[in-house]
Amino acid sequence: MDDREIQKRVRAGEILAQVAFEVVGNPKEHVETTIRSFVENIKKDHAITVITEEYGEAEEVQGSQGLWGAYADTEMLIGSLDKLIWLCVNFMPASIEIIAPEELKLKEKDLTNWLNDLLAKLHEISITVRQANIKDELLVKSMNALIQNAVIVAAESYHKPEDIGDRVGIDAKTLQPFFDALVKKNKLEKKGEEYYLKGHVKSDVQKIQKGGKKHGAKKRS
Repeated sequence: MDDREIQKRVRAGEILAQVAFEVVGNPKEHVETTIRSFVENIKKDHAITVITEEYGEAEEVQGSQGLWGAYADTEMLIGSLDKLIWLCVNFMPASIEIIAPEELKLKEKDLTNWLNDLLAKLHEISITVRQANIKDELLVKSMNALIQNAVIVAAESYHKPEDIGDRVGIDAKTLQPFFDALVKKNKLEKKGEEYYLKGHVKSDVQKIQKGGKKHGAKKRS
């Protein structure tokens, strides 16, 4: 599309803008494929014309654990301000720069629609975040209960924190909060630097005492 055609369509009410998109994920190949399909989906809208598109090779995100980021820089003609707002709300570009026209007139109806679309998207995000937080809380509670039960089972035969940690598969330092919690719950008893099931020491002593009576020397007649 040449400049003359672009200017003609801008005069007719379309908006010329540079729009950048970014996708972050894993693995690298998936990210590079996703960013391209992202732009292809936008092209399907008849009110948007992608004039140019440029893709960057996916790069590893600094400070992340194996995440890759890829970008796409595009120049597009957007049919109306409503469609531009729709693009922002539904595709959330990384950045937008309006090139033409220099001035945009915003009608009351357009502003109302934009605010309602924005609020709807914010409510949707809020619900998603709350649901994710609830799932995380349930997962943490379940994991804590699982670890505590594993510690209790291991403490039946092992009493040193290091030995219990080896049995559970978690180092003793990481297990320390679980030891403390189980002591407070009266499920473990700390003897020096070792941990025993509540009443476990007493039962062992009783077994020894019973064993002594059973295997002691016979009384002379």
